[in-house]
Amino acid sequence: MKQCAMCMFFTIVFANAIEVSSRIKALGTDFAWLIPDYQTDLFRNPQILCEKTLGIGYDNNTYTPLSFTGSSRRFGILARYWFEYDYELDRPYPGWQSTEEYSFYFQDLWMVKIKDDIWNLYNDGFISRYEIDNWQTHNNYLQKDLEYFIGAQTSFFIGKINIDFKVAAGFYETIEQYNLIDSYNQRIGIASGRIGLYYTGISQTNRFTSFYLTIGGPISRAEINSLPYSIYRDIERQERQLKYFAHAFISSAGWAKAWPIANKSFVAVGLADNFIYQPTHDYYTDNDLEAIVNRLRVPIAVEYLINKVYLRFGTSFIYDFNRLRESNSYGLAQEDIIHALSYKYSFGIGWKPVDDLSIDIYNNELIYRLSDWSIYINYYF
Repeated sequence: MKQCAMCMFFTIVFANAIEVSSRIKALGTDFAWLIPDYQTDLFRNPQILCEKTLGIGYDNNTYTPLSFTGSSRRFGILARYWFEYDYELDRPYPGWQSTEEYSFYFQDLWMVKIKDDIWNLYNDGFISRYEIDNWQTHNNYLQKDLEYFIGAQTSFFIGKINIDFKVAAGFYETIEQYNLIDSYNQRIGIASGRIGLYYTGISQTNRFTSFYLTIGGPISRAEINSLPYSIYRDIERQERQLKYFAHAFISSAGWAKAWPIANKSFVAVGLADNFIYQPTHDYYTDNDLEAIVNRLRVPIAVEYLINKVYLRFGTSFIYDFNRLRESNSYGLAQEDIIHALSYKYSFGIGWKPVDDLSIDIYNNELIYRLSDWSIYINYYF
């Protein structure tokens, strides 16, 4: 059964976990949509699709580590698929049992030209099955989960401002069975959307100013799972429910400025903020819940070109504010307020041995440990 969870240190994830390039990950994901980057900007402004590419990547920091990309001037795809399976057979003793578990993750984003506009269409899903068989008592426990999001996105310009518009719908189901009889079954439908405004002023490739602002609801499975309260918390057993915007409001804003330090090299400083407000209800205690979570970051990044090699480094200083409130018919029952300061860093190398080939690696954990490095290889036709 899904338990109600509160994220005490909430980290906003991107609308689609596959939309940030290896270059931006090396410079710091807080610079996504702020530092001009074709592969990243393509997922918030599909109209810029213009290059023929083919790529493959491995990212050790995601549950779908393998990625495949391809694009032309009218069509593109970026896909991640991953399957996990585990089977255990305990030794014969009283209570002898076996466990079987599998999970399938899939994410794909299709860039398709429809009439004169290019649209991003994406799928984001997770299927899992967990079963325990006790061969002595003949008892069987089975849990099945399905999480699926489908969305569409397009963009257009008003003057120098790029308007990005996304709509999405999700379906969530969790089922528990004991000896083939349903003991718990919930289904949730979610409709959501988001609008964003983006601006980038470039005087030269390594001197620019940019900002963005987005408002709306969660539009991906990852964002739903990152909400402070579980979407199942306010639902009775065997209940079905349709939620709009997942009963949550999310906004994000960012600003950055870059100055040249050498030919095709720069240092960038930014400011980014993510905010979430989620009011909900606890079915088990019959109490009202409210979460306000805000993350403010000051990112700094350096990209330096030496011959055909780009050295990249990023760091971000973070301030988290979390306020979780629980109220009943008598008033405020409990309130948790948390302030926290932290930082993160990332490092990467980009290499273009020839004009048509680029190789990017990055690390945001332990630089000296090879298993923490991720790689992306892209070929331009």
